[in-house]
Amino acid sequence: MRNFGTLYRFELKKLFQRKMLWAALVILTAVSTFLPAMDVMGTMYISGEATGREPLVCSDYDLIQCQRSDPAGLDGRPFDTDLIRETIRQMGVVDETDRVVSSGEDGQGNQVTVRRVMGSAPMDWSLEGYVTRLEYTSLWDALRLNVANEDLNESLTLETYQAGVDTIRDNYYDLMGLSQGQRDWWAAQREKLPSPLILNGYPSGGWARIEQQAYTVDILILLFATVALAGLFPMERQRRTDALARCARFGGTPLYWAKILAGLTVSFCGAAIMLGTLAGTSLLLLGPEDGPTAVQQHLNILYDEPMTVRRLALIACGLYLAAGVLYGAFVMAVSLITKGGTAAMGVCFGVLLASIMIPSLPPKWGPVSQIWSLLPSIIGVKGYTDPRLVRLGGYLTCYQAAPLLWLVLTLALAGLGLAIRRRTPDR
Repeated sequence: MRNFGTLYRFELKKLFQRKMLWAALVILTAVSTFLPAMDVMGTMYISGEATGREPLVCSDYDLIQCQRSDPAGLDGRPFDTDLIRETIRQMGVVDETDRVVSSGEDGQGNQVTVRRVMGSAPMDWSLEGYVTRLEYTSLWDALRLNVANEDLNESLTLETYQAGVDTIRDNYYDLMGLSQGQRDWWAAQREKLPSPLILNGYPSGGWARIEQQAYTVDILILLFATVALAGLFPMERQRRTDALARCARFGGTPLYWAKILAGLTVSFCGAAIMLGTLAGTSLLLLGPEDGPTAVQQHLNILYDEPMTVRRLALIACGLYLAAGVLYGAFVMAVSLITKGGTAAMGVCFGVLLASIMIPSLPPKWGPVSQIWSLLPSIIGVKGYTDPRLVRLGGYLTCYQAAPLLWLVLTLALAGLGLAIRRRTPDR
């Protein structure tokens, strides 16, 4: 048993011979492939009866292709005072009069009147007109979130908008309990942002979908690791080979590490396959045009680090590849503790449900809340852009500190499993 490479390949071969592993991989990979496909499988219908126009009917795929063409012409434009006022005019906010636009009949033949009121400007019910409205709506939502209602008029300037953002950011930092050192670090990052922000006309395409759905694929990765690895060590007890392995010349430790490494390899490869299919399908169906979009435009959040949606999506994929390794170590450690594959599956499913039901802890809990936000099943909720920093020599963002924590947890779980294995009495 001195040849560790032979042991490792032997354990890999045993895992790959399990039909349950392949069944889980095929099913879960199909799910990860289907996730972005859901965005193009529907049909959009907007009734035109009230305005006397023909109903607007098209597939979601046609809608996305129209979005990729940027009919509003916002791609490359700066988010400045002129665009802010243009957005307000497009949304019909400055015309507060209640006047008749058109009349028509509803589906039952009843006469109806369409009026233009505040925030409901008429629009061209063509596909291009609808998509143009959607593009301006995303900017309008940013204005509404960061500016007081009484300031939403044609006199609004970029400076007024930025003052509102700064006030909300300060309140947000107070809520999250940021120290002055952390605030200064974010202020330095904010100096690197382009001013004004340069927009991308298609901010929610394939890269954005990868970032959004990576959290869902993370759940699939944990399910795969649970199904594939929960029986790895209990299988020894069932076949009564655990005691025999300890009688070998070099003991059972080399075999233990070979099993651990094989299990981590399988879990990592499963994560890579599922994330790869998600990324490939998203970019193929939704397009890569949103890659250069600034995170500040895509997420509409108070985040000051210069970052594009493409980079954020790659960070998410990298994090969940690392999470696949941690999940493998966790499942194998639980199986050693419970001494049964079924029991290990139950514990893992319970942990999964807990992470879904408790997506965050109050910031006032301090380090406990921050550590919880760094866990793999939690970080995808908002941990990428959590403003709380980790002090380790210098400041690290959450997505930089999380892999270090996961590495420590993986080694700790592997060490715990070895200690449990050594203390388990032979038959």
